[in-house]
Amino acid sequence: MGISVLHVIYSFRQGGMENMISQMAWRLSQSGFNVTVCALAGADDFKKRLPPGTPVLELHKRRGLDLRCAMRLRALIRELQPDVIHSHNWNSLVYSLLALGLRRTPLLHGEHALLYGWERSPWRLWLRRLFYARCDIIHTVSHGQVSDMAALGLTRHLNLRVILNGVDTLKFSPLDKAQCRRTLGLPADTPCIGMAARYVPEKRHYLLLKAFEKIASTFPNVRLVLAGAGGNCEAETHALVASHPFADRIIQLGHRDDMTTVYNALDLFVLTSTSEGMSNATLEAMSCGVPVLMNATCGSEELIHPGKNGSLAAMISAKDVAAAVSTLLAQPEQLRTMGGGARTFIEHEYPLAKTAAEYAAVYAALAGKQLTAMEGR
Repeated sequence: MGISVLHVIYSFRQGGMENMISQMAWRLSQSGFNVTVCALAGADDFKKRLPPGTPVLELHKRRGLDLRCAMRLRALIRELQPDVIHSHNWNSLVYSLLALGLRRTPLLHGEHALLYGWERSPWRLWLRRLFYARCDIIHTVSHGQVSDMAALGLTRHLNLRVILNGVDTLKFSPLDKAQCRRTLGLPADTPCIGMAARYVPEKRHYLLLKAFEKIASTFPNVRLVLAGAGGNCEAETHALVASHPFADRIIQLGHRDDMTTVYNALDLFVLTSTSEGMSNATLEAMSCGVPVLMNATCGSEELIHPGKNGSLAAMISAKDVAAAVSTLLAQPEQLRTMGGGARTFIEHEYPLAKTAAEYAAVYAALAGKQLTAMEGR
């Protein structure tokens, strides 16, 4: 008998968390799992990354607390009768609990990023403790998240698991750099740094763009590649690029379906985020043999072994970012060595099959059903 899983997510659009849901759906469908995705605020063409025939149900949530949306989710749960509900981040948890009421469908809740800003206010933390208590299992995607949650008093009396994100090391693998650059229209013999992320505040594109003023002055031929689309800072970031003193050396690729090509075109992947659980873009870049410079924040210490597969820096200011990038660009041979180390590290520690097996085991335990063996999948 199959195990049915209902993912509840705020929206199903381009993003690392959404991509992981898609990859898990492909993997788990081979082992008797039936996946349905409920997107509270809707979905876009990114849903095509799910296995063919995977239902994506859009509830078109209105702004603010939409009780009618919660009632639609309740009706959906009654109709589907899933074995497990898997909610993702705060909004989905709230609506899942409202929809469930007293219904005892097993609830797995995932936190995919470090809590920041007003999420750490006393009243919000109190609500989290209250809501977490209703969940059967809480999972994070990094050990750093657990430490941060424990410091905030959120882990007491919880069934808490860490399920590390994984990466498809066959899809994201080293390719010929020169060919990848030709594909993207990039110069073959100049240093290229890049970032791949939605345009949201916590990614801090503005900080990297400000740092690039200094970097471009120091390295006359360097290029900055930005991949990604969407987010409430997209228009603002495009404006910053347009007015940048080195705008002619900034390449905006937008949404790409060939991210393996993008990563392989880079000499260094830079992530200036303030809040990460376990960055999927970082995992993918490292799997392609690209060293990563990360802000020293949650999850980074689990991925980066300085000098071996990348580098960490306290990215408080643009000056910090510029100094860290410049130091690495001045050592091209060291960058290549760290790139090889990054690939080896990911192959050993973060294979996608391991992540899929861990999710499968949790779903099966919650559903009280026998798990189909996944070894070798």
